[in-house]
Amino acid sequence: MEIKQRWSRRAIGEQMRVLASRWWTVAAVALMVGAGPLASANTESANLRFKVFLDQDPIGEHSFDIHALGEEAQVSSRASFDINFWIFTAYSYRHESRETWRDGCLQTIDASTDDNGKDYRVRGEDSGESLALSVNGESRRLPGCVMTFAYWDRDFLKQDRLLNPQTGELVPVRVQPQGTESIRFGSQEVAAARYKLSTDELELTLWYSDKHGWIGLESDTGKGKTLRYQRMAPT
Repeated sequence: MEIKQRWSRRAIGEQMRVLASRWWTVAAVALMVGAGPLASANTESANLRFKVFLDQDPIGEHSFDIHALGEEAQVSSRASFDINFWIFTAYSYRHESRETWRDGCLQTIDASTDDNGKDYRVRGEDSGESLALSVNGESRRLPGCVMTFAYWDRDFLKQDRLLNPQTGELVPVRVQPQGTESIRFGSQEVAAARYKLSTDELELTLWYSDKHGWIGLESDTGKGKTLRYQRMAPT
């Protein structure tokens, strides 16, 4: 019995490690270089809070604080996930990032991640011609106008490459509109535009309301489970 329990915890931990890796690969796949500015008509100051579920089980929250000033914006995000197996924590994930933007391009980034005990630190600053990055102390440069995942601004869906704020990698992305459907937001059903965002490793579904902006996200973990973001309505 003890052997079976250890194997189960190990299997779940591995599943969640893969999930987090794929999640950020695709989240990073959602914000890089292109024509769609971050500080656009769709970008407004806001505090967005999401409950995060694995299938129907709540595992944590992810919040986004956006302060938009004309063509500039400051964005902070914080994610905290815990997957529990009986009385044990099989997997934990913590991520914090602070970004500044100007004219739709990333100016600075300072992100730290604890991926179940594995630490990442990404820092970057725009030099005018490229974004100088330090990823766990290793330097690299990304040319042109760089974007990270800007789900709060629907214009990011025009991009074809995005910066993964956990690993510092640029990831190709493909976006397909999928019509409009009804989705729950707070105590009401609202009409929302649906989009499929794909990378070589992962697919995300995103929902946007004309009135409320970004209100939902789902991703198949590849292990028979679904990661789901449910926006909390303002009170």
